[in-house]
Amino acid sequence: MTESSFWDAPSDADVVRNGEYGLTIVHPEFLADATDLPAHVPAEARRFAESFGTIDTVLEDLGTVPATDGVSAGTRADLELVQVGCWGNVTAITDPGLVHCNGIYPVEEEAESLAERFPGAVIIASCTIDYNMTYGAWKIIHPNGTRLFAAGWHGEDDWDYNGSPTEVAAAFGITAEELSEGDIDMNAAVDVFDWEGLCDLALGKVAPLDYTGRTVSVFRVKHTEDATGNMEEIWLER
Repeated sequence: MTESSFWDAPSDADVVRNGEYGLTIVHPEFLADATDLPAHVPAEARRFAESFGTIDTVLEDLGTVPATDGVSAGTRADLELVQVGCWGNVTAITDPGLVHCNGIYPVEEEAESLAERFPGAVIIASCTIDYNMTYGAWKIIHPNGTRLFAAGWHGEDDWDYNGSPTEVAAAFGITAEELSEGDIDMNAAVDVFDWEGLCDLALGKVAPLDYTGRTVSVFRVKHTEDATGNMEEIWLER
C-alpha cells in the first residue's frame, strides 16, 4: 500500500477484465430536449467527485477531455481515474469503484445515498463486468418513489431483483412504441431482460443529452478502502 492509496497491487498490474460503469443524476426541471444545457463546469465536477461515496480523496485534476471519449482501464493505475461531467442540472460520473463484489452493489448504495440528498432527482446507475459471460447491476430511481434494482449473470438464475420494468416505464412516460423501437421485451425473463436499454430510455426521458462537443473532467482519486478492495478483487485477480 502506498501513501496515496489502499492498493496492494503495483500501479502497472494488468486489469484482467472489461466493463462499463457509470451513474447519472438529473435534477428538476427534467428536459425533453437537452441540447441547450450549459457547458461543463469543472469546479462543480470536483465537488461532486469529492462527495461521491466510493472516493476518499481527489488527488489530481487532470483537466478535461471530450465527453465522447471512451473509458478503458489497462493497468491498476487507470482504475484511479474517474470522469465527471456537470452540465446544468445533469451530473454524470464514470467510476470503476462502482464495481459489484461479493453481494455488495455500489450502484445501488450510491444511488440511494444520492436520493437521500436529492429526493427530487432521477438517478440511474449501472456496472457490467465481462467474464466468459456478463455480470451486471442496474439501479433506477424516480422521485415519485419508483425504484428498480436488478443484478446477476446474463442467462443464469438467482438474480437480486426488486422492482418492476412496467412501473419504471409508467413513471418515466416510456410508451409501448418506444419500448418496441428499442427492442425491449417487457415480458422477458429477468436474466435476459435488456436492463441497459431500459436505463437508456428512462434517462432519455429526463435528459436526452447529446455528448458531442461536450467535455468532462478527469480526476485521479484515492478510492475508499472498501472500494479499493472490491476493485482489486474484481478487476485485477484472475
